[in-house]
Amino acid sequence: MTISRSTATALAGTALAGLLAACGSAGASSAGYVPLTASPTPAPATADPGQPAAQPAQVVPGAPQAPAGQPAKVVAPQAPPTDFSAIARSFVALRNQNSQALSAIKGQTSNSDLDVDKRVMAQAATIFATYVQQLRALPFPASMKADAGTLVTAVSTVQATFVQASQVASFNDLGPLLQKLIDTEDVQLTATNVIENDLHLPLSTPRP
Repeated sequence: MTISRSTATALAGTALAGLLAACGSAGASSAGYVPLTASPTPAPATADPGQPAAQPAQVVPGAPQAPAGQPAKVVAPQAPPTDFSAIARSFVALRNQNSQALSAIKGQTSNSDLDVDKRVMAQAATIFATYVQQLRALPFPASMKADAGTLVTAVSTVQATFVQASQVASFNDLGPLLQKLIDTEDVQLTATNVIENDLHLPLSTPRP
């Protein structure tokens, strides 16, 4: 099927706009972030009278005294919960950084010069390659590794498609790749929303 230059340009603009939204809402912050803990607070434990306590026991304040000859109820020492607010802020920062980089090039496509469009696609490929590297470097907790891997895979797919689009020989070759980018918007946005939900962040929304 023959793709006109104007159609290819329209698809390029649509793809970049959609992927801009899929990266995350530009300017979104982690304000109002609700700290997420690594695990629920453990329940109080009762010491076994036949075994010595592994850690110094603490008597529950205000608890009634145990009858003579029976151990008092104790609470096992608790590790402080892990606060993921730092990684939430890091994720928001890199998400917004790459959204802004895409926003800067989304209006640079041409309806007459294939080389211009290829340069824009190459720039987008570089932006997404950087995003992949940054996502892989984030210290996601074990409970989020699978979700983070899904997002990395989605972003890597987009990056590879942009590389292909930067190497086409004609607008006819460019059109299907741009359509593929549009079709993968929802995959990337869904993966982004999962991470945002994991970190109790506001969810990014699709492009208007």
